[in-house]
Amino acid sequence: MMGTYGLLVLFAFIGLGASTIRLNIASDGNYVLLKPQTGNGRVETRWELKSCKGCKMVLGCQFRTQSCNDALFKIDTGGSFSQHCPEESVSVFNTSNKDFMSVTIENNGPDVAAFCHVKATGKFIDLPEVDIDSSEHGSERLSKKKPTCRCGWTNKSPARIVNGKEAGVNEYPFIALIIKKITRFPFCGGSIITVRHILTAAHCTYSETEALSVLIGEHDIRTWKETKATKIIDVQRIINHPDYNNITQVHDIAILELKDPIEFSNLVGRVCMPSKSISENEYSKVMGWGLLSTHGNPSPVLMKVNVKTIDIGICGTIYMLNTTARTQICTYNNQKDSCQGDSGGPLVHLNPKTNMLEQVALVSFGRDCASTDPGVNTDVKKYEDWIKNEVKGQELCY
Repeated sequence: MMGTYGLLVLFAFIGLGASTIRLNIASDGNYVLLKPQTGNGRVETRWELKSCKGCKMVLGCQFRTQSCNDALFKIDTGGSFSQHCPEESVSVFNTSNKDFMSVTIENNGPDVAAFCHVKATGKFIDLPEVDIDSSEHGSERLSKKKPTCRCGWTNKSPARIVNGKEAGVNEYPFIALIIKKITRFPFCGGSIITVRHILTAAHCTYSETEALSVLIGEHDIRTWKETKATKIIDVQRIINHPDYNNITQVHDIAILELKDPIEFSNLVGRVCMPSKSISENEYSKVMGWGLLSTHGNPSPVLMKVNVKTIDIGICGTIYMLNTTARTQICTYNNQKDSCQGDSGGPLVHLNPKTNMLEQVALVSFGRDCASTDPGVNTDVKKYEDWIKNEVKGQELCY
């Protein structure tokens, strides 16, 4: 019976009111039920869970009682420990830090007052990374095929930090920062796709009631002196995708129509639209002024990080997503101390024919900055027809 769940009982010790069970959780996409032992008094059941190296486990636990006297969860993710009582929450959701975690359920009485389900992802943690930051990427002189209009170039600086995180000043001319018009508070990223349109995430603008503006040509938000390209343009219309779901975050894409046209230059310009969806195991670059730590402050300067596209099923397992529509991509990087850009910010990939950067995705959501969980991003190619229809009359570049 246990074999059908892809698990193996390696060790079991039952003492006075306590038991420990060790299980291997297979990466087969199936949930394994963790049902506690019961008795006349308080009984503690502990599971030591192991998955394949480079995999993670996803845990969901449910209380059947409202009293902390009846049940208690203790969860060690391999990176943090937490304790949960039904008076605080009816259910608990967590992921392992890597390939090990332990779960303890204290059950008081003959009835099962709580239970858990666990399943494992495929391998994606600690995979080798490839450096994709070349000084030749985005160079127009090395283009084998010219794009339909000027887009996706970079302004590389010889003094830039090649293996670091900070982008050069105006290195990416297409990056945009969405701000509150009155307070100038920055809260999401975006990208320039036409002379009047910014591409971003719908969750940034879905319930927004304040007037918005867009900051372009920026690098260091603390000063206006590092570049002459910085300009603020007001947003006159927000176009959220009509099928956006703010619960599942499916169709998380939006377009901002600007009141005034953008003045293009070598320092400010469009990103190229994607020629195809990015494939699994391919790398892209994400950038933004995102938080440097989970509860920290936003970065004052534009940051960048390389991410690898991994199996969308891994994000489906971790975030319990319905991935059948294939409108999202799953990305991961081993730099656990870095956040993956701003919500709505672009993920760009080098087109080998044009040598220009094309936007393959935009940042949708993820877990904490220091987490080993991957990020979920909206696949821009899947929304090409919708984008064309909404910006009609304005030129998109390929």
